[in-house]
This record gives sequence, C-alpha cells and structure tokens, in this order.
Amino acid sequence: MSSQLITGATVWAGPACTPQRAWLLLDGGRIAGTSTTSPPPAADQVLDLPGCHVLPGFTDVHLHLTQAAWYPHGGDAWRWRDLAEALDAVRAAAAADPAAPWLLFWDAARWRWPEGRLPTARELDAAAPGRAVLIATADMHRGAVSTAGLATAGLPARGGAGEYGDDITRDRRGRPTGEVWEAAFGVALQRALADTQAHAGGGVGAVLAAQARRCLALGITHAHDPYVPPDWHQQMAALRSATPLRLSWATGPAAGMHSPAPGPDTAPRGPYGDSGREVKLFADGGDRCALRLPSRAALGLLRGAVQQSLRLRGPGPLREALGRRLVIRPRHVHTPYLRYTDADLARLMDRYAGAGIRMRIHALGNLAGEQAARLLQQVGVPPALAAIDHLMLLDPATPDRVAATGAAVSYQPGFIPRYGGMLTGMRIDRYATMLGGRRLLQAGVPLVLSSDHPSGPLDPLANLRAAADRRYPGGELQPEQALTREQAVRAATVTAAASLGAPGAGGICPGELADLAICDGDPFAPATRVTQTWVAGTAAWSR
Repeated sequence: MSSQLITGATVWAGPACTPQRAWLLLDGGRIAGTSTTSPPPAADQVLDLPGCHVLPGFTDVHLHLTQAAWYPHGGDAWRWRDLAEALDAVRAAAAADPAAPWLLFWDAARWRWPEGRLPTARELDAAAPGRAVLIATADMHRGAVSTAGLATAGLPARGGAGEYGDDITRDRRGRPTGEVWEAAFGVALQRALADTQAHAGGGVGAVLAAQARRCLALGITHAHDPYVPPDWHQQMAALRSATPLRLSWATGPAAGMHSPAPGPDTAPRGPYGDSGREVKLFADGGDRCALRLPSRAALGLLRGAVQQSLRLRGPGPLREALGRRLVIRPRHVHTPYLRYTDADLARLMDRYAGAGIRMRIHALGNLAGEQAARLLQQVGVPPALAAIDHLMLLDPATPDRVAATGAAVSYQPGFIPRYGGMLTGMRIDRYATMLGGRRLLQAGVPLVLSSDHPSGPLDPLANLRAAADRRYPGGELQPEQALTREQAVRAATVTAAASLGAPGAGGICPGELADLAICDGDPFAPATRVTQTWVAGTAAWSR
C-alpha cells in the first residue's frame, strides 16, 4: 500500500480532536504522522485539500441498519398532516403494489395530527381490504396494524391482557383496536420485515449494501446495529465481507427487539463484527418511558396538552395526556412504565455479564436511567460490559449515579430539531434536563453521540450541529446543555469507538488506523458536506 500525504487541510487531531492546520501522512493503512510545524515528508501520493477539514471517521454506535435499509421500500409518513392523509396513502399503496406482503409506512408523527391518534384496524381494513398494513411511529415503539397484519404477526385477536398486557390497545369488548406498543409492536415489525425480506428473495444483500453505502457517503466508517435478531446474524456477516464499512451488532430476542431479553444461552456465539458480543435490553419504552418529575409537573403537563390541543384545533394531545398513566405522590409524579422489576433486571444483568456479553440498555426516562445505573452498580457489572442509550430526561442526581458505573452513555442530539417543538409544547423541559450532554460530561460520563437512525437523522454532521446549537424550528432546547465543537466531535468519533472497544479510539494519531471523514469545509457550517470517506487508508467513498 502506497503512502499518502494530505496537505492544506484542517485536521481534527489526536484523542482530543483538536482542529489545527496540519499535514497528515498515511502509510500502510495507518496514520504515520501529523504536524503543524515541521515540513511535510515525501509520499507516493499527495492530496492538497485547501479549505477542507479532516475528521476521524464517525462511529455510530446506535444505527438500526437492518431496519433502516427497508425504509425506501415503504411509505414516508412524516409529512402526513392528519388521519385522512394517512388513509389516503394506504389506499394508494394498496392499489400500486397488490403483491407486497405488507404495506409499510414509517415515521408517523401522530402528535402533529389534530386527532392525535393512529388509524384503527377497522379504518386500515376499509382502506386496504384484506391487506397486512403496518404504520410505525417515528420513535419505532408504537404503531397501527390492520386486522390481517395482526393475524399474520400472530398477535391475539381477542381475550384479556395475556402476555402482551397493555402493549395491545383494546376496546371495551377486549378486541384489539389495531394500536400496538413496545413488545407487540416489535413482533409486528419483525414479522413485517421478515416477510418483506422473503418477498425480496435474492435482493436482500443489495438492500443492505445500499444502506451501507448511505453510511459511507456521510462519513460513517463504523456502523453498530443495536438489535439484529439471531437468525439475521449471517446476513450481517455477509454484508461485512461485501462492504468496506466497519460493522458490528447486538443480538436480542428472535420475536422482536422490544420483547424481553431471553438470556445469554440463546445469544449466537459470534462473531459480532468489529466489536464484542452485545445484547439489547429495554428498561423502558418510547412514548411510554419511565420518568419521575416534581409533583407540580402534573398540572403543568396537563396545561401543555390543553394548549397543544387548542393550537392543533383537535383533541389529540389532550386525549394522549389523559391516556398516559401517572402515579401522583406527595413530592413527585412518575409514569409506571419500567419494563422489568429490579429483581428481574438484576438477574438478567448478572447472567449476561457472567457470559461476557455487553449490555446496551435503553433508558429514555430518568426513572429508567436511575434503575439501570443502580442495578449495574449493585450487580457489579464492569464498565466495558455496559452502555446506556438515550437518557433523554435527566434529574440532578442521575448523572452522578450513571458516572459511578463507568458505563458509556449514547445520546442523540439529532432528536432536537425533530422533536424539540413537541417536547417544549408538552412542557417537559420545565421539569427535567432534556438530552443533557453537558450535564453528563460534567458528571464524568463517557459521552457518545449517535443517531438512532431511522428515529433520528443519519447524517453525523447534522447531529454534530444539533449537539452544539440545540436548535429546533421555532427555538432552542436548553442551550446551556450545548457541547463545544471539540466535545461533539470526540463524542461522535473517539469516545464512540472506545465504547465498542473498536478501532478509532485514539483519533487521528500516529499508529491509529486511517479511518477518516473529509469535509469540504467547517463541519459545523450548515452547507458543509462530506466529500470523501476513508477506511484503513483507502478511499471507501468519494463524492
């Protein structure tokens, strides 16, 4: 492999990711040297990149690649404005593709609809008679399924709570309405994706490879999928051999990602790509996250819902607020949406840690974050065997408790442009710290920036900017929680790689693998784009 010299660019160098005008020498796929003062050495190839910025390749530790790959094969629900548009889209899709096993729609932002609810199974049945339909909300924790879809997924049509409990919404006669949450949604999603893959036949590899190319085109050199069902591991292994993108993944229950984790005995032996064995656990849900707020928040949240309903001229936000379970105590209110008891989660942690399998714990609300951190300490899980995802809501005590575990936290500032208006409209930002990157860093938590794509934007540059400016259409979300530019780049590159025990933890530093994202300008400028992505010293993608 020839040596390459990059000159004229700003290099975000070393583990601190410090931007400086410097030359950069690559040799044998690794960083051979960099300097701001000494003259550049000779090299086989010289690339003069004036005005460009060279960053470590982005490591996205929370990117649902195997799910996002199928988004182009479904409908985009993000732009739907109300229930009528949703049903019109279902009718059109049913007529356009009569052979599809499922009619799939992604990213429904039902909180912006005046009705504030998803279509019922009856409404979907009328729009697409006899067809299996799945409409997924933007957070991928909730959806609407037609009657044929419920039957295809094996979800019960009648009876009491059963194994899915409140995860299947029912009418007064015990019949499913078509709305599914968490475990039931995960089962429907997994069946829909499996059937869609089978329908694609030999094209599955091409669909996954296209998603890998999308990652490379954005400067992502390592994509980590936080949930791959056990029987899809071979697909990921095949993709890894067919793309220069570094890949790793976690396992979980075969039924669907939100189902209870089955324990280490069912985890595939490996390999798990460019990282160690990992499993995904859900301490709480999405809309049904487990949070604890001061007692005064109960009235404030209700007022926010009323104001949102008045703004939308529909009852949706108020209906949603009244349907959410809330336990009121003298000093606090909380939502009782923990997915595990303390005893069950502690046993599960102990078993996975004993098997040497890292746990990636979904904890959106502060109550779930507190539970996860407390039990990690109680069980004595080593920091290398735990990561916590999201911690979207924080109280003053939780960051210190999380820091004491040594576990990395993966958060998603890219949620701010997308969901900031909804969060402030609900007034939650008045009672908790939202996506508190600065607060976590100050507590000493190893902070990782990730996308959670497709729930959040895939573009790492957009996520960097959101971490630094915290803007959403119409305002800023708690700007005091903004990261500096260097902190944001570190969180998306070197700290992210270190959290996986993967290449890249040293940044652009002699001896490190030459995984690079080359931008045509300042990465924090809105117009800047990635122009080249290098993996191990080789250009894996070029604009």
